[in-house]
Amino acid sequence: MLTTLEKVDLLQKTPIFGGIPTQSLARVAAIAQEVSWEARHMLFLEDDPADAMFLLLEGQVEVTRSGQDEQTVQAPHVVGALALLAGEAHPESAMTLQPTRALQIDQQDLYEAMAEDFNITRGILRALVSFAAGGA
Repeated sequence: MLTTLEKVDLLQKTPIFGGIPTQSLARVAAIAQEVSWEARHMLFLEDDPADAMFLLLEGQVEVTRSGQDEQTVQAPHVVGALALLAGEAHPESAMTLQPTRALQIDQQDLYEAMAEDFNITRGILRALVSFAAGGA
């Protein structure tokens, strides 16, 4: 099991959480649950409601849209973040290709942390703006 400090360190290495101050990021680390799956586990299906995002720690995940391969991602990639933050359904499906470990951040817990700490909200918004501008 990862400590909160280890989770903070991992979250800081991602574009979406990298700009959040350490003290604020500790709130996100506290709600991030370590999970693991065997190969061929579906993280989510296309058009399912987005209720969690996943920071990959080990393993690989295949992302498909309309049954077509989109990409294969591995640590330290975050999967499912944009749909979760938008409050929309997933535009793609995600399945593990090998045994995989991740940090799972549930939507409601993240929304509560964002409401309690504006530094989290501001950091995520900056990351989204950077992504939209082609910088992330």
